[in-house]
Amino acid sequence: MNYLALDIGGTKTSAALFTGEGVLLETSFKTAATETEKGEEAVYETARALVQAALDSAEGGARGIGVGSPGPLNREHGIILHAPLMGWRNFPIVQRLAADFKLPVRLDNDGNLGALAEGRAGVAKAVPNLVYITVSTGCGGGIIADGKLYHGAHDSAGEIGHFSIDPQGPPCPCGSHGCFELYASGTALLDKMRLDMKAGKQSLVFKLAAFQPEKLSGRLLDQAAAAGDEYALSLYQQEGFYLGAGLANVFNMLDPEVIVLGGGITKGRHFFHDKMMETLAERCLRKPAEDAVRYSVLNDRVVLYGAYFLIKEAMENI
Repeated sequence: MNYLALDIGGTKTSAALFTGEGVLLETSFKTAATETEKGEEAVYETARALVQAALDSAEGGARGIGVGSPGPLNREHGIILHAPLMGWRNFPIVQRLAADFKLPVRLDNDGNLGALAEGRAGVAKAVPNLVYITVSTGCGGGIIADGKLYHGAHDSAGEIGHFSIDPQGPPCPCGSHGCFELYASGTALLDKMRLDMKAGKQSLVFKLAAFQPEKLSGRLLDQAAAAGDEYALSLYQQEGFYLGAGLANVFNMLDPEVIVLGGGITKGRHFFHDKMMETLAERCLRKPAEDAVRYSVLNDRVVLYGAYFLIKEAMENI
């Protein structure tokens, strides 16, 4: 029997079927822009349509649905309490999907599912104590402690994007100031590039975007950095510093064996890795081993794999 995995992200939403042995059925993989600007109902309708398309792609249906979403969440009641970058509040995602598809549904934070996937099938397979951090539209995370997901007292553990690294910094949609994701996320990099373009700074990345702010992207930043553009390389050095500072906090507080980094920003890791490790060495009480920071190989599908393990393990324990 297959299992349906759904990943509702800030930029795109994806769905796919997995076999009981954990094989993703490629013909079932469906993805679309999340279009959060259209509101909660539009985002849900996109997710519902992708689930239906995935189910229609293979015979036999699914035994259940695993869902990954930004948080904070209430897993027990299946509610997305507050997803700052998506504008969602108190959305009953599990109830809605269960009613539409008449299947058991389980929900967890996308960062938690990233950690679950890496610990079950990724670069930290069988590592009992690990932290997964995604650096993409925002920054999220998940914690595996003694081989199990750690959710905390209120399902809020692993909200790594929202520890403050500058209390006097800019306001965050979460209500705090100077949060980690305001400095290290893909959104932060794009905002910085747009401001610098407007300020008249010179860079190949701006030329590649035809000096149109809406065309700036991580892909163009990579191209400019690969060409030796001073501005692009300096931006990645800044990214390495902020990532190193954030990861040092995680190592000092949780002492994981491994931190796995995922998300779109990691595609440019060869431009920031050395600076990140240098900053880590300066700020960690115990200098991490070189392989203590690893990069996800599950990439854009890590949450889907985590959602598969979530629903499969839930159904096996019924």
